[in-house]
Amino acid sequence: MKNFYIILILFFSFAIFSCAKKSDTSSTTTTNTEIEGTWQTPCYVSGSYYYIKKVTVSGTNWTDTTESHTDSSCATDYNTWTYTYGSVSIGNELTFPSYGSSGGSGHDFTLTLSEYTYTVQNSSSVSSNNTNSYCGITDWVLNTAHDVAGKTCGGSTLQSIGTAYYGIYILDGSKLFWTLSSDAYNDSVPTGDNDTFTKQ
Repeated sequence: MKNFYIILILFFSFAIFSCAKKSDTSSTTTTNTEIEGTWQTPCYVSGSYYYIKKVTVSGTNWTDTTESHTDSSCATDYNTWTYTYGSVSIGNELTFPSYGSSGGSGHDFTLTLSEYTYTVQNSSSVSSNNTNSYCGITDWVLNTAHDVAGKTCGGSTLQSIGTAYYGIYILDGSKLFWTLSSDAYNDSVPTGDNDTFTKQ
């Protein structure tokens, strides 16, 4: 009889442990399927230039591109900054409207910088960059990307490869809003016209 009780206790302990493991797994398993693809802002003006921002999500990769243009239709290229991240991991579901939106769904996520490049697309800028050793580089070539991760450009030291980031996103139909920080999750997501990424 004593052995029977011991076996019974072991059986219930195993059952409880199995349920706990299953619950933990289901609560943390979320994929980025809903944000897969390419998203883009409209052409907008800021200061002396016009910009288009793009983000492409594919598997566990996230590419963030900012294109600068000299015309209001964003047809004449000036330069392009490209952040490439890996190890994208989608986390907890966000609570609304705490994150600056009255609709949609969203999650927090983490990712790691794997590449950071700058491409000059204007002849006069190429000459100026080489003369001034912009980012410590003297072999700038038109339409050729240079690795600038960790370099000092224009008095600012850029992020290094391996830098971890904390992100949050809102998906509202065909519109994506998102933000990143290297310190902690931000308290809100910018949702202005220039921060609205539409599925392409």
